[in-house]
Amino acid sequence: MAKNQHDNTTSIITLLEVNKDEFKSHLNERITIGNELYERHIQNYEALNDLESDFEIWDDYNSEYLKQSFNISNNEYKSDYDDAGYDMYIIGENNDPVQEKKDIIKSKIKELKKLASKINLLKSSPKTHNNNNNNNNNNNNNNNNNNNNNNNNNNTLHTTSLANTNQKKEVFIVHGHDDAAKNKTARFIEKLGFKPIILHEQASGSKTVIEKIETYSNVGFGIVLYTPCDIGAKKEENPVLRNRARQNVVFEHGFLIGKIGRENVCALLKDEIETPNDISGVVYIKMDEEDAWHLKVAKELKNSGYKVDMNKLYL
Repeated sequence: MAKNQHDNTTSIITLLEVNKDEFKSHLNERITIGNELYERHIQNYEALNDLESDFEIWDDYNSEYLKQSFNISNNEYKSDYDDAGYDMYIIGENNDPVQEKKDIIKSKIKELKKLASKINLLKSSPKTHNNNNNNNNNNNNNNNNNNNNNNNNNNTLHTTSLANTNQKKEVFIVHGHDDAAKNKTARFIEKLGFKPIILHEQASGSKTVIEKIETYSNVGFGIVLYTPCDIGAKKEENPVLRNRARQNVVFEHGFLIGKIGRENVCALLKDEIETPNDISGVVYIKMDEEDAWHLKVAKELKNSGYKVDMNKLYL
């Protein structure tokens, strides 16, 4: 019985289901982000917390990408990556948390590099070969057939994201009545070279508010401004009033998470303000007077796939 099970398992060959060149390019992008995490200088607990948060986002994306890039979800490449680094330390020992995290990052980068170095040896699924051949024929016959190439490639994860590169040039901004915070955020997005999408600045075209949100939220990233525009409290005998964002802000926050994914949405908190509770995995960034939030938002954009030039932060 055991022998038959073993034979059935080994008979399934792991096949790459995305274009090899694009797969390698994307792996190299993930390696670059990993190197930035590894080289980060950590001098206090806040910096360590930021590193752990950024690592979690980076690591989760890498694992999911390896899962979706092959015909077998739990393939050997994903398993090797997921396990990398965690066999280096014994639980319960007094380990240096910074060094431990960096060693894990280094091990995972190593696995990505190993995979990138042997891409030409990987077996591809037939549909990937067909897509590659179609693309090459189209390019040789007529350079103007790029749209056909994109249509052929839309069967794969990474080429689908490439077809939506325009989404990585715009950022949707949700705001309340605080025009200063809205304008400050919009100018920051423009400084990075992206286009801020602010709902009331867009043409209505006889659309309802909901229809406008649906139309103009086709972006790759959203920033939600939680500013103290309202006050409210739990209904009880002695209610304690707290600053709250406008109800439309909370609604649009949830709408964006549902539409583009919570990893592509962050909330900026101004002053002391109440946030929705019982919601895990939502990114909140304090909008401080020293503008340290600039760097944090830029990192979130970069992790979301935007090409962010960090040097522009200091211009």
